[in-house]
Amino acid sequence: MAVQIKTSLVKITFLAGAFLPCVAAQQASRQDVQTLARQAQAAFSQGQYAVAEKDYKELMQMGAHSAAVYSNLGVVYLREGKLDSAIAMLDQAKALAPGVAGIRLNLGLAYFRRREFRKASSYFGEVLSTNGENTQARYLRGVCSFMMDDYKGAVSDFEPLGSREEDDLEYLFMLGLSYGMLHRDEDSARTFGRLIEAGGDTPHLHLLLGKAYLAMGQKDKAASELALAAENKSLPFAHYYLGMLNRQRGQLDLATTEFQKEIEIVPGNVWAYKELSEIRMDQDNTKGAIGVLEKGVARNPDAPLLLSTLGRVYLQLQDTTRAISNLTKAIALDPKNGSYHYQLGRAYLKAGFNNKADAEMKLARTLLDPQVGGNMEAVSKDEDTEAVTEQSH
Repeated sequence: MAVQIKTSLVKITFLAGAFLPCVAAQQASRQDVQTLARQAQAAFSQGQYAVAEKDYKELMQMGAHSAAVYSNLGVVYLREGKLDSAIAMLDQAKALAPGVAGIRLNLGLAYFRRREFRKASSYFGEVLSTNGENTQARYLRGVCSFMMDDYKGAVSDFEPLGSREEDDLEYLFMLGLSYGMLHRDEDSARTFGRLIEAGGDTPHLHLLLGKAYLAMGQKDKAASELALAAENKSLPFAHYYLGMLNRQRGQLDLATTEFQKEIEIVPGNVWAYKELSEIRMDQDNTKGAIGVLEKGVARNPDAPLLLSTLGRVYLQLQDTTRAISNLTKAIALDPKNGSYHYQLGRAYLKAGFNNKADAEMKLARTLLDPQVGGNMEAVSKDEDTEAVTEQSH
């Protein structure tokens, strides 16, 4: 289930003096370091992240191995989507400045964007343990709980934010659905009432209500709301959820039509390709399933979900060569996904590569965790802390 996450930007003062070298014996002068730090700040502020990354790396080469440098380079990597590199830098910053909450918040954001919600939640919890008034950390921890289907935890974090988020449609959607899943019907009805009041008669509101009703198993209400949402011919996900609804009802032809409409509107919706390919498999149309997935991969070459699904289809056909090839590509794009390693292990086993199969299965067991990931897609608009300095304690 797609959830758009909107959080406020936390701004922390950016001081050039924070970038003075920790190692005294350097060729660069104090003035050189301050000048370069200001350049890095300017590049970051202007969204020139490649330039900022280069400047921060140069600062490190000049001996500026401070928590601020590591942290701000980590934030640059966050903005660039280089999540592994961001985590590596932020870990070093945390080791040097364990008391700076902004570093832990950004670590939480990095893991959140990697969909490692359990780990992200732990960092947001650490921030809240020292500052219970940090609304960004509380909001995002609530989202993590929601994404892991921990509706009690989500309610616990969302309820104190009520007065602040009473007009936030995504917040009201998650809170109302969490109440519904906990069978707190009066609270759910009240929250959805507020959602309707805040959202007005808009396609986006009908989409949110349709998703909520679908998740709670109220299919007739879901169909009505999603049909209203789909009246907007360019609204993403409306046809996707109509496809999901029709598939649940066993109406595969109608589901196929809806997923095809979704792909026309949003060629990047990889889940629509996946669902459509699974319908083809349900209809014993393996060739059709492969065609759908190959089309999806052609349009979305960096989508590990499609590559892994294609690998799984080839595995069912006993074509271990193509299965291994596609699963290996998927893992290169998403190395932390335990299910991909499990499928690759199965492919290696069928191909007779027992040692490789054992290694993949062992890694899969390490990575797979039912509390990580949930079953809903997150499309986040979260923001990271801009900078951290030694003066920010």
